[in-house]
Amino acid sequence: MSRQHNVETLVVLQPIAVDTGSPDRVGMLVMANGLLVGVLVRLDTPEHESPNGWFLEAGLGRLAGLRAPAFDTLEDATRWLRQRLKG
Repeated sequence: MSRQHNVETLVVLQPIAVDTGSPDRVGMLVMANGLLVGVLVRLDTPEHESPNGWFLEAGLGRLAGLRAPAFDTLEDATRWLRQRLKG
């Protein structure tokens, strides 16, 4: 196994307000190893299946076009993101 496969992707979340066109506005920029790769939005309205969960509103680079589930916590979202960003 090469050294590169032993290094875990550094995922950093930065709070930001997101204009989603709905009351769901609390967001997190997702950066992996210094590059913007996505935007997570908290599901604040009760009609969501996972109220107070998190949703990948936009994916960039290797996350572009992926269908992500709703996540119960930011930790769940970060784990899922790291798995898809490996390699």
